Amino acid sequence: MAFSVLLLIGRILQSANSNPQSSGMRAWTLKVQDHAKVRLGPGFEVQEVVTGFETPWVYLGRIPSDVTSDDVFKLLRCFGDVHDLRMPGNAGQTSTIFVRARFSAPAEASEACARLNGGKAFGATITAHLPNSNAVLNKSVFKDTTIRLRWEAPSKIGYCGYSTIEQALKAMEAARVPLKDHYVDASIHTGLPVAGIVTVRFRGVPLDANVGDMERFNHPEDVIWSQPNYRNLDMGINGIKRLLAAGRSEVPELNILPPPYHNGGTVTAYAYYSTALNAKAACDWVNRRKPVCTGKTTVAAEHVMSLSFSVAPTLFKILGADIRVLSLAVKRYRQRTTVSVHPSLHMKPASVRISGDNIKELGQVKAEFERILNWEVVKVDSRIAWDPFFAYPLGAQFLLHVEHSNCGVMIENDVSRRTIRLRGWSGGRRRVRDLIVAKVRELQSQKNRGIPLDGPLMGLFMGKNLIELQNQLGRHNVMLDLVARQLKIRGNDAVFNVAHEAVQRVGQSYQGVGWCRNVASCPVCFDEVTKPVALQCGHSWCGACMTHYLTASVENKCFPLMCLGNEGKCKELISLVTARKILSVPDFDALVTAAFTSYVQARPDEFHYCPTPDCAQIYRTPTSRRDDTVLQCPSCLLRICPNCHVEAHDGFECPDPEGGSVAFKEWTRNHDVKPCPGCKVPIERAEGCNHVTCTQCKTHICWVCTQTFPGGVGVYDHMRAMHGGIGLVP
Repeated sequence: MAFSVLLLIGRILQSANSNPQSSGMRAWTLKVQDHAKVRLGPGFEVQEVVTGFETPWVYLGRIPSDVTSDDVFKLLRCFGDVHDLRMPGNAGQTSTIFVRARFSAPAEASEACARLNGGKAFGATITAHLPNSNAVLNKSVFKDTTIRLRWEAPSKIGYCGYSTIEQALKAMEAARVPLKDHYVDASIHTGLPVAGIVTVRFRGVPLDANVGDMERFNHPEDVIWSQPNYRNLDMGINGIKRLLAAGRSEVPELNILPPPYHNGGTVTAYAYYSTALNAKAACDWVNRRKPVCTGKTTVAAEHVMSLSFSVAPTLFKILGADIRVLSLAVKRYRQRTTVSVHPSLHMKPASVRISGDNIKELGQVKAEFERILNWEVVKVDSRIAWDPFFAYPLGAQFLLHVEHSNCGVMIENDVSRRTIRLRGWSGGRRRVRDLIVAKVRELQSQKNRGIPLDGPLMGLFMGKNLIELQNQLGRHNVMLDLVARQLKIRGNDAVFNVAHEAVQRVGQSYQGVGWCRNVASCPVCFDEVTKPVALQCGHSWCGACMTHYLTASVENKCFPLMCLGNEGKCKELISLVTARKILSVPDFDALVTAAFTSYVQARPDEFHYCPTPDCAQIYRTPTSRRDDTVLQCPSCLLRICPNCHVEAHDGFECPDPEGGSVAFKEWTRNHDVKPCPGCKVPIERAEGCNHVTCTQCKTHICWVCTQTFPGGVGVYDHMRAMHGGIGLVP
């Protein structure tokens, strides 16, 4: 029996090894940039992208309450497969209901939403919206489906008279304690009625209060009453409910806060909606109205949005002072946002709540808070501050020296993602940031040029020749580009001349040496394979060459990644399993992100970046465009118009699509800019040789005549024959 089980396991393993699907040639679905998902095939070729803006859910409103789940299924199935349908449990108690439906794919949900919103179904005009609220944002919870309502409770005004201003002020001081279940509002009153030499007006007095109850306010000499605003709170609440339901997409859940009533006897209630759009529409509908049910007193409505964060006790101990400073700054300089801080007690997490009624201001304060809470990414002019210098020992030593010179600040040098991040108190971070930015500016001011490595030169520079040149000029100044087959040099003309002479010297010293290029030799270094990595095509690579090739692809962004055997003609794709085995987790993640970014940038008509500076989220252009469609970024919370790709401009037309084009055309005329012959995207050539590769569509171009060369084959021979050289000035 045991032998039979072992034999069966052996056959399964043998079958798995012989099956391409089991050997890493199948696709993987991975998460990138916190919210987007990418489906990668062999060679890190992107097969599908689902952005953080997309959702398979659709929310249907104004559905007649007698509609059944079968009726809704019949309505939705023409748009795709409905995997989940959620009907309310209180059907029949209201005239309309709210339904949630989940499709098999976000595209189906988007199409259903565009086609159904505002359309006729079940004998009514229904609404359809994509959910964009209550999202979990990193370690925070975002809610934007609530409106806060305030109106006067049934009350009256009492005018109390006093002989002196001192007596009046003492009476006003006593108003800090509630009268029955009302916190009354006290102020000096001038004009009629006159109750004494000094009259104090007490607004929000309970209807059943009498003269004896007013004795608590420093024993007034006389009390004069006004007429009540209205007499029945239940009637007022029912009237507010009718007002909310009138013409709206759904009847909300209403929560009335119990007494005592603050701010002069003000009732506070919260109405909870299913979507932010419904909440905002209800807020606009109700705000500033003066219904009869509240005695024609004003009802104030605010669209409340909030973010709740949980901060670990150890982290709050370090960053608590900066968080409190932010809270005070917001209170002083922000009009519509508050930051509430509840410190850590008994080793429990501290809580921070950011709330307000303006999404733009809320997003700005969220960004400020996360710069304190999270690692701050160092940036230069809104771009990530990075240079290959920091990937080498000299760069690491520079950052270590900066960290030791600035106590209380931690520096994380993430080489795989090419970012430098800071954590610590704000003043120290500012000094460290300035030092790093200054170093990056210094490095970026140096020239970057490439020297082609034709034929066996690439292999010759994979070993000791590259190391010797790096030791001479600095490792961060000499880099090998395996895809473009170039030696990249950074520095002044003297540095470039040294490298150029080294390439010529190595080439001359190996002239006449025969090279054996078969499947037994590494297709990169053309030498005997060490620590082999075998591919399905039969070619074997050196482990170091494969690692270098994969990590270099993060910068080169030339996908899919294929075997370089047969002098670059082999079309075998590098499997994800192979890459995962030889790369560290950060290096593998960086390669996934590079493939995702390359795919998105090559499709400017399909994908767009969030308009918020520094926000990396992308969204897909909707297939069915409507003037009222609004997207909300899951990261920075910005509401976006998907038609013109700027911040949502509710009620206004999209800006002129040609706006800014005149200035751009003027800029292109004054710079070395040409459209790509392949995808027409503008390309600026800043330096280097005349062999240019488009970062969008990967077309290889001769910059002089814009002739294209598939795979880059023959471009250098063409430039030498037709233009007298490749464009490099030694």
